[in-house]
Amino acid sequence: MKKRIFLFTAIAALGYVSLTSNQAGPAAVGGLNRTGAKASGTNCSAGGCHSSAAGPAVTITVDSGSALTPVTHYKPGMAYVIKLHGAGSTNTKFGFQFASVSGTGSSQVQAGVVSGTTGAVASHLFSSLNIIEQTAALAATSAGVYDVSFTWTAPATAVGNITLYCTINSVNGDGTDAGSGDVSGNTLVTLTPTASTTAVANVGAEMSIIACPNPATSNMNLQLNNAQPGTYAVEVFNLAGKVIAVENISVNSTNQSASINSSNWAPGTYMISVAKDGNRNVIPVVKQ
Repeated sequence: MKKRIFLFTAIAALGYVSLTSNQAGPAAVGGLNRTGAKASGTNCSAGGCHSSAAGPAVTITVDSGSALTPVTHYKPGMAYVIKLHGAGSTNTKFGFQFASVSGTGSSQVQAGVVSGTTGAVASHLFSSLNIIEQTAALAATSAGVYDVSFTWTAPATAVGNITLYCTINSVNGDGTDAGSGDVSGNTLVTLTPTASTTAVANVGAEMSIIACPNPATSNMNLQLNNAQPGTYAVEVFNLAGKVIAVENISVNSTNQSASINSSNWAPGTYMISVAKDGNRNVIPVVKQ
């Protein structure tokens, strides 16, 4: 009898682990792709482990340039800020998956590189695709509102249309993946190459940005190396994609730097965008 009780306990524990494992990322733990890329299931509910009820409405915004105008095209080699947003559920935690691919159906391949991910967000390899997902349950921006932001750099050369896929899974935080209160939503956005497919790296001298000190306390200095003369728009984003500061840098032969007042920023990680004439560089920085 004792052996049977022990066996039952072990099986129950294994079942609990299998149900809760996806909290650390479906691709990393279960080898699951729920983005819709490569003709996979379109969302988390397609796998049968979440409720099939209507989930959050999901949007993908691709921002470029000093005016932060959402775009539906890409320039080879250019960096963009990707903002994922979900709304429409009352849950206070969520998970997500994101993929950027070219091609169609099961023949889709990786397109572009994601950077600037911090905290409980990481890239996990799945069938040659870099799936961006949570590594632990993420806190909602507010009840029923889910935001994630990071940098995506387009391929160095044009690869035809690029499709961005995203699934957001709103969870009730009861510790199981099979909770009836967990609901998901998904969407996709297609980016077409610009008429001019000249890579950003080949447009004039390539600019690099250095932030110092980084981490910063009250002030942060930006140094623009190999920058062409002109006025550059500088914008600071928090990880939800909200612009918290805007500056301009006037670059000439004697000045390629500027000081940014970071004293009123909350401690955490931010992204600084420097843009001019449609070209954009983005770097992560930390405020102590």
